[in-house]
Amino acid sequence: MFIGHYAVGFLLKKRFKEIPLWLLFIAVQFVDILTFILVLLGIERISYNPTSNPFLRTLLEYVPFTHSLSSSLVIAFVVFLIFWKFKNKIWGTALSIGVLSHWFIDVIAHTPDLPLVWNSFKVGLGLWNFPWLAFLIEVGFFIGAGYYLYKDSKNIKRPVILIALAIILYTPTMFAPEGEVPVAVVSIMSLSLYAIFPALAYWIEKKKLNNKKLW
Repeated sequence: MFIGHYAVGFLLKKRFKEIPLWLLFIAVQFVDILTFILVLLGIERISYNPTSNPFLRTLLEYVPFTHSLSSSLVIAFVVFLIFWKFKNKIWGTALSIGVLSHWFIDVIAHTPDLPLVWNSFKVGLGLWNFPWLAFLIEVGFFIGAGYYLYKDSKNIKRPVILIALAIILYTPTMFAPEGEVPVAVVSIMSLSLYAIFPALAYWIEKKKLNNKKLW
């Protein structure tokens, strides 16, 4: 999933209002951010494979450091400890939930390429085998979570812009023509998007954050 992870960020923001949305957006995609950095460094591997993954047409070949359940638990625990020490337990809890949620959201969509332990026992429920259904469920989840967060807000112009832009940027993954794209290009494009969305989230809350510490 992609924007489905940001839906979790919206839900966490509703529960933990003191935590900036931009930081929650980084948390829910932190696993992917690490993955694409490690792919560029040649440590982990993804590949073009429209057969095993008919939606995004990529396969997680070797991602034990980031996308196994065991590694996700470790990463989430480290995030918890860091934010518990430098902020408080509430921040640590919220952000570690965000990090760990990534694996559980992914396992719904992915075909079986998500390891349970290191690089073994790969699982995935395969929602992506039904591309249109997967697309509609993810967009619906994202819009629904956004509505839940902002339904009582007096000024929803910026949140609406964020939600609309996210859907616009995500839609080409559904309608783009099939064809192999170099892994390095996929990684750089993905990392760029992972920078754009926290920036938009910061923009939404800019007035509030100007009166507070950045985090």
